[in-house]
Amino acid sequence: MNRIVILHFAPLELYPPIQNLIRLLELKNDSKKIFVFTTHTNVDVLKEFDSHSEKTKIIHLGISGQKLGKIKRYSSYLFYYVGSLIYLILKRPAAIFYYETISSYPAYLYKRFFNSKVQLFIHYHEYTSPTEYINGTGLTRYFNLCEKYLYQRAKWVSHTNEYRMQKFIEDISPTKILNPKILPNYPPASWFKIPRQKNTLPVKAVYVGALSINTMYVKEFAEWVLAQNGKIEWHIYSYNITTDTKIYLKSLESEQIVIKEGVNYDELPLLLKQYDIGIILYKGHIENYIYNAPNKLFEYLANGLDVWLPNNMKGSLSYVTNKVYPKVISVDFTQLDKFDFDEAINKEGYVISTNTYYCEQALAPIAEALLIKSTD
Repeated sequence: MNRIVILHFAPLELYPPIQNLIRLLELKNDSKKIFVFTTHTNVDVLKEFDSHSEKTKIIHLGISGQKLGKIKRYSSYLFYYVGSLIYLILKRPAAIFYYETISSYPAYLYKRFFNSKVQLFIHYHEYTSPTEYINGTGLTRYFNLCEKYLYQRAKWVSHTNEYRMQKFIEDISPTKILNPKILPNYPPASWFKIPRQKNTLPVKAVYVGALSINTMYVKEFAEWVLAQNGKIEWHIYSYNITTDTKIYLKSLESEQIVIKEGVNYDELPLLLKQYDIGIILYKGHIENYIYNAPNKLFEYLANGLDVWLPNNMKGSLSYVTNKVYPKVISVDFTQLDKFDFDEAINKEGYVISTNTYYCEQALAPIAEALLIKSTD
């Protein structure tokens, strides 16, 4: 049948790249029916992501998120896997596109036992090392073993950057991937804002996303902000901040550091344009965050913000700029006392950058593969 099924177990609301792909498919699609199987989020502040097209249907099976009880969590697994598999068997789509190991099992069962000819596409938002799979849940360990059957039979297997793909290929050896692809996480072109030519004091810095004092340079950066005596303000927007992190930040009792409620993805452009600098704080406690060029790097840039990121993020260092703005600066967050703040905010003698980090261009190959190359 003339159908495409996308399997994305994690709630769409938490993953901008899948939201951007769905929106692009809605614009380009004129003939295929697209069904997206996902779960509900338990984050109350997020509005439910929904389709803008009659040809695209988003189906929620179960709920996913933090602090779910064991019974509810495993009931959602069962509901999702059984429900999506039944749909695949009954409707026989032309193509299946799944995201991450946790979404893979219905695709595996269907391709191996019901329709070996179905075209299969696979993408990973994150890089998961063999050690992480071994130490992870039994469910993901088992699913990952099943995936090895799929890799050689897939039309497309992608990661977000070359570093992660190379690690992935080494990890699964001697299993081969026929069609490895790179699918970076860029925002829409409509987000573009002309950056400010000059920063004025106090400089306004922003951090958007999950925050943890254990895996990020939260304490180091907070102490540095306080030491600047009002020259910089730091606002944090998060709906996923660990309890110990929140307690620490509130204990500082500083007007320069403010915690705010997280926002929906489509609200970010209006929010970010109020700021000068976007902050990234990963310590790189696992390889996923070392070989990482996160969504927020490109979201900050698209909205005209300079970006400060840790110098241990190998997946992002190629984006560090020279004599252009918005600036991308590599920072040693363990030695912020040596950080040249005045030079970091200076743009005199710099020219405006003409970056093209937009999802319409990045996602065009997968959209074309799904809409044109997949056949009944």
